[in-house]
Amino acid sequence: MKKFLVAAVLLCLSGCAMGATVQDDMEEGEVQVSLNQEWEEEQKKKEVEYRSALNNGDYTLENFFVKVNPYGTSPLTALVQFQTDIPMRTRVTVSGKDAETEISYAFDEYVTKHSLPITGLYAGQTNSVQLTLTDEHGNEQVKIVPIDTEPLPDSFSTIDVEKTEGEPIDFGENQLTFIIPSTKQPYAFDENGDVRWYSTKYNSHVFEALENGNLLYLTKQSNDGDTYNVLLETDYLGKIYHRYDFSASTAANESGKSEQGETTVVHHDGIELPNGNLLLTVNDGSKYIEDTMVEVDRETGEIVKTIDLKDVFPKEMYEEYESTKREDGKVDWFHQNSVVYDTSDDSIILSGRHQDAIVKIDYQTSQIKWIISEGSDWPKSMQKYLLSGKIKAPGGQHAAVIMPDQDGNSDTLDLMFYDNNIAVTHGDKEASEKYSEAQQIRINEKTGTVEEIWTFGEELGESYHTRIIGSAYYLPETANCLINFGYRKEGKVSSILEVDRNGQKIFQADISGFPTGAWVYRAKRQSIRPEAWTY
Repeated sequence: MKKFLVAAVLLCLSGCAMGATVQDDMEEGEVQVSLNQEWEEEQKKKEVEYRSALNNGDYTLENFFVKVNPYGTSPLTALVQFQTDIPMRTRVTVSGKDAETEISYAFDEYVTKHSLPITGLYAGQTNSVQLTLTDEHGNEQVKIVPIDTEPLPDSFSTIDVEKTEGEPIDFGENQLTFIIPSTKQPYAFDENGDVRWYSTKYNSHVFEALENGNLLYLTKQSNDGDTYNVLLETDYLGKIYHRYDFSASTAANESGKSEQGETTVVHHDGIELPNGNLLLTVNDGSKYIEDTMVEVDRETGEIVKTIDLKDVFPKEMYEEYESTKREDGKVDWFHQNSVVYDTSDDSIILSGRHQDAIVKIDYQTSQIKWIISEGSDWPKSMQKYLLSGKIKAPGGQHAAVIMPDQDGNSDTLDLMFYDNNIAVTHGDKEASEKYSEAQQIRINEKTGTVEEIWTFGEELGESYHTRIIGSAYYLPETANCLINFGYRKEGKVSSILEVDRNGQKIFQADISGFPTGAWVYRAKRQSIRPEAWTY
């Protein structure tokens, strides 16, 4: 039986909200970050070599320059270069195993010197890449460039795909399913389960498409390092545009064990703000972990704002927290695992796993706007922020994201999130651990109410329950949902399902055989097109 959230409360959009101290400068010894430029010399050497090849006149439509893995970390990409006698534009088509898995994109500028980034190659075979060249009078030429790639590493995950015959899968144009791990290599596969991109540079949790087409990418100093404390702005070819190095002094591990193992500074999420800066969830080196965010200036690497959730919530919530214990003595009272920015009112929406709560706060003041949680045992001072409505209380949830407008009502906001359904502090103890599910909810911010719109997962039962990690994303072309049950069978299997609004399964990928920790933290559909690459 589901326990429902029915708190008779008020929504405080202004005036009555609990305020927080927003620090604009961090004290010495807390989170420290620097803009690292040491990588530039080595990358420039590569690009000087590539430019020289482009300019020397040796490479033509009969003799292409081809460099597989041009930046050394992206084995299923290439750089193709050549000159033409007259200005021409180019369409690149990477042949798939069928029409649905073909990748095709155009470069519309008419040029005589062509540098073409190639993405979406298959591993361990000769790929057929078609170049369709068109001059300014509409005359076309077609050339085929064969590109050989190495096989996938022996340690690579096994991907087993099942598709429902006759049902269209929502892979948008040039889209793949991207696997964002808790550790090890990120990768992407097509609807047949064939890997079409991966990076040899390890990644953890933060893998976010930026407005300019680049990627926000959390990694380490080296793959054999202990700490994820390097944040990159990079692209699918592996070119670096910015690198931010965080001091490892504030890092913490996810396991809570005294033996450190891998640690992280930026831990669960990072997003791009409308001003172009980066908002990151971080560990600040204190006794309390995973309860702080920093805004980093994109160009300088300077921390320009800090939001400490201990300044947002009552002291008793963290000082008296006992729901989970760690061997290392740290207190993980909130465990923030996602943040999303709401452009409609300059606010952010947070998911706090260990409070079984989704919270909206004003970005400028950190004042609470509302809370979604089972409210009966929240502190009295918090009761007025709890939304009222008949929905299942979230439990240990992940990845709360804002959906496109669903009802044409400016007073409402639709959210989708992955409800792990494990009661940590305020969750539904009766339903806890019986299933996990994707949830779509609708919040009326004018009336202070919330309602359930759609769910999927309860029908799968305990075999798909995941006590940690997971994600759920709305697919706008079909209104289907991509759900990642990332920690099935105690972390041995990650299952990614695409389901329609009627709960019919359209697509399923079961991923197994990965190293411990390399389970699927999030699964997203996004384009593999190289939008922003340039010398």
